[in-house]
Amino acid sequence: MEIRPRRICWPTDFSELSLHGGRYALALSAQFGAELHVIHIVPPPFSPDVFLVVPAEAPVPYPEPELVAASQEALERLVAEQFGGCDRLVIRVLTGNPWPTICRYARDDEIDLLVVTTHGRTGLSHVLIGSTAERIVQHAPCPVLVVKHPAKDFLTDRAPPSQREY
Repeated sequence: MEIRPRRICWPTDFSELSLHGGRYALALSAQFGAELHVIHIVPPPFSPDVFLVVPAEAPVPYPEPELVAASQEALERLVAEQFGGCDRLVIRVLTGNPWPTICRYARDDEIDLLVVTTHGRTGLSHVLIGSTAERIVQHAPCPVLVVKHPAKDFLTDRAPPSQREY
């Protein structure tokens, strides 16, 4: 059996943790020669708490066009800074509820692998805030790599074990 993703998608919220997941997405796309899709979801203009009582399929109001345009500019700037050498790149800003929009994008654009990050919240904060990554894993039409805070990393930009200080 051979694993060869053709399209890898990295949804970003511009956070530092999300950028760490982007490094994995970029490395995997280079390793497999895959097209890298970088997307950002602009959520509806109401608080995340509303997501707990509104079904994912419910129509949501659209954010202001200025916010979408500013997000597009920020995403293009981020990609230029972080992924300047990547030639097989798709950049998109979408609007909607984050996790169903990501899953729909993965389905519609035939994504083979999603790379998402998680804060790893548990307990009450997980119940109150919810987990976008968890919902993506549950509903995605493809495999999902979930990257946590980089306490342990397997990217190769670190010194070999023989050169590390203990």
